[in-house]
Amino acid sequence: MVHIDQFIENLFHLANDDDAEVRKNICRALVMLLEVRMDRLLPHMHSIIEYMLLRTQDPDETVALEACEFWLSLAEQPICKEVLSSYMERLVPILVRGMRYSEIDIILLKGDVEEDEMIPDREEDIRPRFHRSKTHHIKHDDGYGDDDDMSDDGLDDDDALSDWNLRKCSAAALDVLANVFREDLLPTLLPILKETLFHQDWEIKESGILVLGAIAEGCMTGMVPHLPELLPYLIGCLSDRKALVRSITCWTLSRYAHWVVQQPHEQYLKPLMTEVGPGLVCFDHRIASLRDMRLLLSHGR
Repeated sequence: MVHIDQFIENLFHLANDDDAEVRKNICRALVMLLEVRMDRLLPHMHSIIEYMLLRTQDPDETVALEACEFWLSLAEQPICKEVLSSYMERLVPILVRGMRYSEIDIILLKGDVEEDEMIPDREEDIRPRFHRSKTHHIKHDDGYGDDDDMSDDGLDDDDALSDWNLRKCSAAALDVLANVFREDLLPTLLPILKETLFHQDWEIKESGILVLGAIAEGCMTGMVPHLPELLPYLIGCLSDRKALVRSITCWTLSRYAHWVVQQPHEQYLKPLMTEVGPGLVCFDHRIASLRDMRLLLSHGR
């Protein structure tokens, strides 16, 4: 670490290199330095954040993924809110865009993209297609579960997609940042949610539902006034023509399960069970991988 300042200076010299592999390794190096020598990065933090905002939108997804890891690491630092507050209006839309399925994702998931609302869902059809970073151990009571539960629940498995991609990283970054900024995130995020949740394009609509689930833990207090309008909408999305929309809706509903069970059961729980039930041999199959939804049902019966 004797030459760390010179190393950082050399990274900056290479920042705009045309080679995607170089850009990717610069992002990776900055993330590693953030975790082990934050003190040396602080004088350059403005420039680094600006660079990572740019690289998170890099046309090469491998570069964008490495840059997105920066936000996960920064969220774990005590100075996160102080250094990032003024950038959130720019960062949040970038992360939301990153949460959409890419064209390659859609090609790989072509069987799940077809309109199949008349076909009963299998258990594997309702597994949400994102989880958290293998390198960032983010603990949630309401969310992703611990490391031992990930593979058992099937939340971190996707036969068609890689284990970790920009969509998953963007969702995890928004999740941890919501836990840092809490309700302060909502003035920026609510207009985005209004636009994405009700969008005609299913890919954008699906990403909006994912956003709604990702912020559930960190922004719950601020979201409560909006839930009476959002819950009926989500329940309706359980019968969407697209399997991927139904899948992420199941997961997002599970993130708000503890609020749902505190309301009169006739209001949300009964319509929810009615909507999920048709065409299914066993109701629990549709929510087998969603532990919080099991909690919802156990309270509602």
